[in-house]
Amino acid sequence: MNKRLYMMAEGTVNKSLIYLSVPTIVGLLITGFYNLVDSYFVAKLGTLSMSAISVVYPLLTLVPGIGLLFGNGGSAFISELLGAKKKKKAEEVLATTFFICLFFSFLLQLILFKLPQVLVFLGASENVLPISLDYSYILILSFIFHIPSVCLMNLVRAEGALKLSTLSQVLGALLNTILDPIFIFYFNWGIKGAAIATSISQFISFSILLLYYLTNKSYLKLSLNNIKIKLWILKPTLKVGIPLFAINFFQSFSLSATNIVASPYGDDLVASLGIANRVVGLSTFVVTGFSRGYQTFISYNYGAKRMDRVKDATKKAFTWGIGGGLVLTFLQIILSSSIIKAFSKDINVIDLGVKSLFGASLFFFLYGFQAIAIVYLLCIKYSKEGFLFSIARQGLIFLPVLFIGKIFFGVSGIIFAQGISDIITTIFIVLFLYKIHNWQ
Repeated sequence: MNKRLYMMAEGTVNKSLIYLSVPTIVGLLITGFYNLVDSYFVAKLGTLSMSAISVVYPLLTLVPGIGLLFGNGGSAFISELLGAKKKKKAEEVLATTFFICLFFSFLLQLILFKLPQVLVFLGASENVLPISLDYSYILILSFIFHIPSVCLMNLVRAEGALKLSTLSQVLGALLNTILDPIFIFYFNWGIKGAAIATSISQFISFSILLLYYLTNKSYLKLSLNNIKIKLWILKPTLKVGIPLFAINFFQSFSLSATNIVASPYGDDLVASLGIANRVVGLSTFVVTGFSRGYQTFISYNYGAKRMDRVKDATKKAFTWGIGGGLVLTFLQIILSSSIIKAFSKDINVIDLGVKSLFGASLFFFLYGFQAIAIVYLLCIKYSKEGFLFSIARQGLIFLPVLFIGKIFFGVSGIIFAQGISDIITTIFIVLFLYKIHNWQ
């Protein structure tokens, strides 16, 4: 903890951003790795199975977002409180946000009672629905510990336990990679085996994080006595958390909308888009992870009134975010054929998959700019504007582009909807930053 506080307060900006970002990037990549590993092994079961998990994917992305909402919001607020030397209040934020996530993890089990209807709405065809149900019933039950795990992964990062956050995710991912082929093929459990493997792995990650607090190894203490459902906790937590959750929500919503408009074109297109979205999702986690490290740094220094460090970090973060986005864009495009062929041997799926990955990647580098800009606006108290921009890329702008593109250009309109949305969103953000002059 002392090292982390020193890095944020006195360390060089470059080293501090790397120190705070790398563990978060690794942790998020491993979260995405769960879905990618499941996709890889499930794809061996055939196109229908791949379509089934593509239909379920938006739901599995959305619901754990409750953990991101309170985990990210609570983490940013805790960092600000620690910067202001208010440890007791930071402990109250910790306990309250974790309790809320735990509450929602049980409440959301109500989805199980309407799951078939939900999956049909998300685009499950008659052939895909039974397979989707086998997969999703098990994973929704695992939300009981998955949502709190996502929350804790962010909260422990706020108090300096960056390695622990990463370790919990690494061990969970390794276990998932080992169990997937055993459960799917050796025990012949099929798609249910993939769901069971993922659930067990997520439970292990949750246990590691919770034990950190239960064994009193943490800097901040997690205690029931510190649970305070108070406006002073909820307001700043939600101000940061809701816009960040909105990104997650609209990502899920956009995936659902894409599946819905793609389903009339057949299960092959749904499967192809599912593969492409998972691959691009990993790159998104890299950029998002860096923006979260940047968020922790400027939240602390904003609380400490060190605006010189906030501005310096912001300039560097924009450079790194855009540069890293360009590298990821290039890699996704040149490797698109090899990546899709690793998931499917179906000629039609490969053809559609390569086109889908190209369309999703072409302007991906712009997300590197958007992610930093949104976090910056949120942390310097432009909450409303940050919120609007956070829901633009895959919501306010993406959805009209998707449906208009589908009407006028069919499959091509669906495939290139995200790229066009990225261009329009970036233009709006640049215009707003120029207006407030805080980016200079």
